[in-house]
Amino acid sequence: MERAFLLSLLQIFWLSLFSVSLLADSKRTHVIGVFDGIDREIAVENGKLVGRFAPYYRCVFNRVEGNFKFVEMPLAQMLYRLRKGGISAGLPLVQTPERDEYADFGGLLFQTEYVYLLLRDLPPLDSLTGLRFAFVRKFVGGKLLRGEDPQVTDVSDWGQAVELLKNNRVDVVVLPWVLIDTYMNKYDKPYYNRTAAWVDLSMYISHKVNDSRFTEDLRKAIRECRSIAHQNQVSWDTPTRP
Repeated sequence: MERAFLLSLLQIFWLSLFSVSLLADSKRTHVIGVFDGIDREIAVENGKLVGRFAPYYRCVFNRVEGNFKFVEMPLAQMLYRLRKGGISAGLPLVQTPERDEYADFGGLLFQTEYVYLLLRDLPPLDSLTGLRFAFVRKFVGGKLLRGEDPQVTDVSDWGQAVELLKNNRVDVVVLPWVLIDTYMNKYDKPYYNRTAAWVDLSMYISHKVNDSRFTEDLRKAIRECRSIAHQNQVSWDTPTRP
């Protein structure tokens, strides 16, 4: 009788510890990296996500317990901090095998189109040799190189890449289609864009996160938010070509 009573007390003790641990996890502040330099699409204002991508991510974080601090940062810094555990998650990001080594992809949240931006109406890019490409450092543009012996210039933001193009220092810039009018709206000469790829955008969650439920909860919320948009026929997707 006494032994059974002591075992019951011990069970209650461990269950209490587990509950306290889960509560602590849910109240922990998670720093979320936000790709800077694309303010119209996603940015942080007064601690909140704003921009055309923001409804997707607000939907997700509203469904996950925890305190979230959103911090804008360059892509290279975001990926470094994901690897080292300096941030809990980073967005918006596409999936790559390299990133999978140190973080978990959240799953499809929405799609966007990447394009090749050119100032000359070149022949098919695969038929050319020595094309000079520019894109943001650590961006997936390296997967989208075309032609024989392509040359690559890495930059810290897309504005720099487009300036290189305008100054004839590169032939092609790889960037999201939604950013073209941001950087070319005052350019009064001809320019061209061609589809490079449609990609799934979401977020990455660091393997270093010390929270037993955080990754699972985010992935569940991502599935729910994508499903809600689809069921209600509400298009949160990025603008499409006219």
